[in-house]
Amino acid sequence: MIPNQWYAILRSEDVKKNKPVGIRRFNKKLVLYRDTQGQVVCLDDRCAHKGVPLSNGKQHGDYIACPYHGFQYDASGRCVHMPVLGKDGVVPKHLHVPFHTVREQHGLIWCWTGEQVPEQLPEVPMFKEFVEYTGFTSRYAWHAPTHYTRYVESVCEVYHVPFVHKGSALNIWDPKGGRVDDFSCQLEGHLIRSEFVLRPDDDRTAEETLKARLPWTRGWRIGVDVLMPNLVQIRNDVFDVYLIATPIDDDNCWLCICYKEPKRDLLLPMMKPLPIPGWRRVRPWLMCRMERFIQQSKDMAALKGQEPRISSLEANRLISVDKVNAYYLRLRDQLIQEAQAQAKAQAPRSPGDIGSHTGEVKPIHIVPHKPQAA
Repeated sequence: MIPNQWYAILRSEDVKKNKPVGIRRFNKKLVLYRDTQGQVVCLDDRCAHKGVPLSNGKQHGDYIACPYHGFQYDASGRCVHMPVLGKDGVVPKHLHVPFHTVREQHGLIWCWTGEQVPEQLPEVPMFKEFVEYTGFTSRYAWHAPTHYTRYVESVCEVYHVPFVHKGSALNIWDPKGGRVDDFSCQLEGHLIRSEFVLRPDDDRTAEETLKARLPWTRGWRIGVDVLMPNLVQIRNDVFDVYLIATPIDDDNCWLCICYKEPKRDLLLPMMKPLPIPGWRRVRPWLMCRMERFIQQSKDMAALKGQEPRISSLEANRLISVDKVNAYYLRLRDQLIQEAQAQAKAQAPRSPGDIGSHTGEVKPIHIVPHKPQAA
């Protein structure tokens, strides 16, 4: 995990009034609840007294109570009441649990992962295409048995679709060839943007495949973007979706997907969606479920047994069209190094300490992708 970053940890609708929720993220057990103002509170899910999960307890106004002895904690993790001492009892100062800085934006709950919380926190990351979007969207979340770095890689490598998803019920409109043309990739700060055409490997030009009317003969112009630390956006002329992979531990991650309304008919991409009443809301909801139970189940089957579990530049032998992955892994290394350098600078120094230096991400030089002529 990259420290000093915002990570989405739950959907907003997952934390309801008077219902504490226990989750596991970043190898930690966390409890989330809403105070009387509806604001989300996040604490370590462990009573400071005997280690019982607070998520099994109940709320008392703005406080959450341990189910074992009723000790109550406020939003800062400070124990404010111990029934055993009576209402006027003085609570020992050492009885507190760590709290976590959270924000609620874009229909998600975000947690700051740094050991230190700066006075001016960076903005919560989100693709501008979704920030500015005013139509209907739908979000769906679940757990996946893979490290979050491997999941980020998998959704960046759209050229796996014709092979992994072969035989899928949705394959009638999936890309039908693994050939990639017109590939380009740029780095814009912490944002990686790429464009390419995924198409059948035949004698037509890339532009000709994009104009084909039959879904099993057409090519797709696709954009894949990565926004650090863990957001991926897939754009094309039929749908736009973002995907988030947040670490649970080294073997599992929490996934969240968000679809916009489709721009064209799913089965006949040359047509706009039929104006069926009520379907503007239903379509993105349905696409999320198809993604979860059809597309992603096939992806997880393909990733099963992948080694090493955690990705890195050294773990892979990347090819030219993996430039998005290469930038992502290099940016990840850089951000981790910067966080470590910052932590070292803030720690007490001895005379012999020497600060580390990190620079900008170096350009990646890869031989341009040139598919062989048919």
